[in-house]
Amino acid sequence: MSIVLAIDTASAELALALAIDGECVGSFATPAGHDHSRLLIPGIDRMLGSRRAELSGIVVVHGPGSYAGLRVGIATAEGLALASGVPVAGVGTLEAAAAAAGLIDGTVIHPAGRGEFAALSFANGAATGPARLIARDEVRGPGFAGEGAGELGGHEVPTETRCRAALALGLAVLRSAPSSAVEAFYLREPHITRPRRTPLLAG
Repeated sequence: MSIVLAIDTASAELALALAIDGECVGSFATPAGHDHSRLLIPGIDRMLGSRRAELSGIVVVHGPGSYAGLRVGIATAEGLALASGVPVAGVGTLEAAAAAAGLIDGTVIHPAGRGEFAALSFANGAATGPARLIARDEVRGPGFAGEGAGELGGHEVPTETRCRAALALGLAVLRSAPSSAVEAFYLREPHITRPRRTPLLAG
């Protein structure tokens, strides 16, 4: 029996999906905010239940997306893979969203902060170039799909649906080129500032 877990922490909502012998048998999503690290392991326990010892592979969404969320998801996937002695496969957020939407021609998007979206365009089912950043006012009409597209006139892709699509894509990767390491993909460096120094009080 083949049991594969998919982890998607690219958004403020985390999602998990499970496949047995190549068929998705369950999935769920839950709001996580900035608590991916606190909620992910209990979610995995809930999804796997008594099947943890039978795990045969892991799929993880590797970005673009939430900086902290992706780090938690990838680290957890790699740690679980190492502990279980199973391979792990990375799947892009945009590729998973495109598959979930059945996008053949158009552009798939994902929120990137600062009023921008990560975007990847497709023609005849194939990407026409690398992922890029676009402004919110460039996202208009039914030619767009992904997280946040619905309110802008496009096709909204829920996190759980994207996770199930990532699982399907990842199953193919596991069959062809399994790995033990996955690199996070960011379109821009995370905005991190140094903490302010607390002035020393005079003695």
